[in-house]
Amino acid sequence: MRIATSMVCLALVVTLVLGAVLGVETPTAQAARAKKDTGAPVPPPPPHARKDTGAPVPPPPPHLRKDTGAPVPPKPPTVKILSREEKIQRRFESLARAYTLRMESPDWILRALAVISMARLPTDEATTTLMERLQRESKPVGKLVVWQALLSRAPLLSPEQFKTWRQETLKMERSDLFNGNLRIGLLEMLSATPLDRDSRRIFMDLYQHTNSLDSGDIPTLIAMGRALKAWADADLVEQVLGGLGNPNTGIRAELMLQAAGAKVPWTRNPKARQVYGQWWKEGQAAFTASPPEPTGWKGLRGQLIWEPVDPKKIDLADTWWHDELELGHLQLQNFDFALAVDCSRTMRPEIDRLKRDMAIMVAAFRLVAREPRVGLTLFAPGGLTEGMPLTSDFNLLGAFLQKADIFGPAGDEAWDLALERTVAGSKWVAQGERSRRFIVLMSDEPITRAEFVRAYTLSVGAGRQGFKIYGVMVKGPGKSRHNPLSVPFDRDGGSVPPVGNGEPKVPDSVPSRGGRSWAYYHDIADVTGALAITVEVPQGGWGLGFLPSGKRSNKNTAAVSPVALAPLYPGGGPTSRILTMVLRDAINPQYADRVEPFVKILVAYCQGKAKCPPEQRRWGNPDKLEPNHKPGSKKPAKEPAAKGGKNAGTAKGNKGGGKKNAKEGAAKGGKNAEKAKGDKGGGKKNATKNDNGAPG
Repeated sequence: MRIATSMVCLALVVTLVLGAVLGVETPTAQAARAKKDTGAPVPPPPPHARKDTGAPVPPPPPHLRKDTGAPVPPKPPTVKILSREEKIQRRFESLARAYTLRMESPDWILRALAVISMARLPTDEATTTLMERLQRESKPVGKLVVWQALLSRAPLLSPEQFKTWRQETLKMERSDLFNGNLRIGLLEMLSATPLDRDSRRIFMDLYQHTNSLDSGDIPTLIAMGRALKAWADADLVEQVLGGLGNPNTGIRAELMLQAAGAKVPWTRNPKARQVYGQWWKEGQAAFTASPPEPTGWKGLRGQLIWEPVDPKKIDLADTWWHDELELGHLQLQNFDFALAVDCSRTMRPEIDRLKRDMAIMVAAFRLVAREPRVGLTLFAPGGLTEGMPLTSDFNLLGAFLQKADIFGPAGDEAWDLALERTVAGSKWVAQGERSRRFIVLMSDEPITRAEFVRAYTLSVGAGRQGFKIYGVMVKGPGKSRHNPLSVPFDRDGGSVPPVGNGEPKVPDSVPSRGGRSWAYYHDIADVTGALAITVEVPQGGWGLGFLPSGKRSNKNTAAVSPVALAPLYPGGGPTSRILTMVLRDAINPQYADRVEPFVKILVAYCQGKAKCPPEQRRWGNPDKLEPNHKPGSKKPAKEPAAKGGKNAGTAKGNKGGGKKNAKEGAAKGGKNAEKAKGDKGGGKKNATKNDNGAPG
């Protein structure tokens, strides 16, 4: 009994100990702890405190909602406000894509305009695209447009891109693509880096084939002198010096040396080699002290196409950037063009220019139109006209033109009859979206009131039929200067004023400007939606690339210096300005700011079609030249007239008291004066003189 009781006590003790250790309450402990049930909820035991470790406390889980089956609206996107720079960058990217697409057009003129627009984008992507287009473009003029676009952004090129550009340039030069003023940009590009074999070859080739009697070559010769100075190469200078002793190369060599900065008075005689040799002996060290750096191309600037725009000056609201994206094909199907040229006695130089430059015009028309035709009307005082109807047989046109000469008596020119014959004398192409009808009226006289009234009435009707009649007023440049370095250098060949939207402007009544006026040219042009321009030309055949001599014309040669320099045309030559005006408006006058650079490049390229013969000179007593133009000076200094005063270039007739015909310009002392004494019986002959000894 005692043993059983002890065993029960031992079991109870073991149970209590295990319950304490394991945390399990025995029924006895539960009963001891039981309390009266009041119905209140029993609170949960407090959580165990944890040590603060510093870690972030995760947020509580979201409350679960009952799924109603309705769609959950998406979270609104975050709106990013673009900065001005980001907006401009996106605009550039969008435009670059659009221009690149147009560069794949089958219309090569549209491709060229896309290149000109792309040139304004100051981005690496635009540069890369232009480099690729230069290598892919098949049309010569299109390739030259891309080349000029790269010249305008040369500072943005990487060394690898410049190397590629130069390689393509050499290929283009070997294909004879650089003519006219395009040679200026070529020489600037080559002379921006040290002279090498290819640059030397190109320079010497130009030296041999340019002509100091051709006004079209004078800017190139000046650019050659600047390149000579930039290269600072002794061997090249000595090659130029070697040509001073030959009359056929000496004048152009002296012009180059003067443009290079030689401090020597103009010589133009066999002593030039000795005089310039002494200058070279004394100044060689200074002249060759600063050759160009290998990265000198970073300092190049544009010539005929604008440079990339500064992003800080962008107007995002300007529609200029995307207006032309609506353009369709620009190459014309039909282009009918006729010249009505005054052939009175004072127009002989212009007839000679036309004979040489018609090849340039025809070449340009063939590039912009698939089926161009050209006609010619010659008119003179006395109501006389001759003409060649519109034709696509340019050999026939050339044969007719070569026979053209001055004709008719003294008196007023027949402007009205010239226009009537030009309009009615050909079967013109029908007016259409890709067809053009253009007439150019050229004369060196103001139109009389009586002639104007008839010509104006005809022009109003012609304008309604889609004709554009342009006026070209030929005037002397006033104080014509022989020294081309006495005026600032013109790199881009001048410009022509805008024509507006090309719509005719017909006033309520016929304008009246007196008995004789130059303004009548503007009135005739206005009623057809065209333009009239003044072309200043130094009066004299010697700007054409040949020496005037008795063997050629037997007239107007007495005052010509045997070592004369061709004059520079103010604002560019007449052919260049006429073509720029006409082709700009024919392609699209609305986008003249982009079309005009294209036309200038096209016209310069076509200059190669009228290459002049090489110089054939003899030494003689040169006329005097004005001092060189000094940058920053207001006017070139004047020099006293040569011995004997102003030119006595007066051609005298045979015995008899012939009449004298004198013509002076509007500005006092400005335009050329002409004197002529007739043969026996009162006939007239003309001879021309100007202030500096050049014939008219």
